[in-house]
Amino acid sequence: MAEKITFEFEGRLADQHKLNFYEAARFQYAAARLLVKLSQFRSTGKFRQKITNLSNVGVTLETQEEGSFRINVDAPEPVDVGTDDGLFVNLTLTDLLAYVSERVIAKSDDAELIALFNAHTEIVRRFGQISEADNEKIEEIVRSLIDDPELRALMYPETSELVERRVSELGRGERLMQSRGQIARIDGAREQKLISMAAPLITEMATALRKSADTLNIRSESRGVISNVFFLNQSMAFEIESTKVDQEITPILGNIIQYNKETGWGKVRLSIATQPLSFSVPSDQKSSLQEILLSQMGRDQVYLQIYIVRDRAREPVRVIIAGILPLPD
Repeated sequence: MAEKITFEFEGRLADQHKLNFYEAARFQYAAARLLVKLSQFRSTGKFRQKITNLSNVGVTLETQEEGSFRINVDAPEPVDVGTDDGLFVNLTLTDLLAYVSERVIAKSDDAELIALFNAHTEIVRRFGQISEADNEKIEEIVRSLIDDPELRALMYPETSELVERRVSELGRGERLMQSRGQIARIDGAREQKLISMAAPLITEMATALRKSADTLNIRSESRGVISNVFFLNQSMAFEIESTKVDQEITPILGNIIQYNKETGWGKVRLSIATQPLSFSVPSDQKSSLQEILLSQMGRDQVYLQIYIVRDRAREPVRVIIAGILPLPD
């Protein structure tokens, strides 16, 4: 049975069922290369630089449907689902897309959601004012908005985009937690190769948000279950286009000053920046890193393994925590 993956654009030309031809071509080429390489990786634990007739897998494109602007593809599910025969990892392409997205796309900041929720009369009437300590209430409101289309329709545009972003983060997190046994097979060297391959392709996909659309949402449907795993708006697309994830892990001493155990987002002081940097912990690694992260908060030094995300001037803008090491002597 095929896994259906939908790329949905909204806003600007997309609302007229159109995309800029050049931007659409760049997006589709990058998205196609990403899915094919993830499929190759699923089978063998590696991927080829060039996609030839022999290495091209059977991801097929469906005809256009009514909507803002949707591109639907059918991707083969893992062979012999339920067994590991013939596969490096028994994961869907959406699982792998979630895996690389967690490591390339910055996670949302609760402070923005709190400010927008507290400025919304109906949200405050139903849930009360929200403080920064109310992490669980934020998730409760987001899940309520998922289940209540009428309340969701009342959202201001900027609130709606932040909610969509958090919904995709929740969808990714749930997928990765369910698949963490298989994901554990991806070692550090393979993780680095996946990030260095996927990051520029996701950057290329973001090209479509220059003129053609305001947002891109990627959903997956498999065995009757629909999940959101990827959301981009124009500000996120600009950040992706203007930054680059280091290909190598950097071991560094730091001081964790803030951490949200629900989202895996926090802030850390590092010697590579004059101001604290935001960090994210991929959802599939939260269970192994969370306890030690919480226990190390406020300590002078924690020995971290990080990927540094840099701007065009090569200055650090955020980091991804990939592991925690014992303090060196």
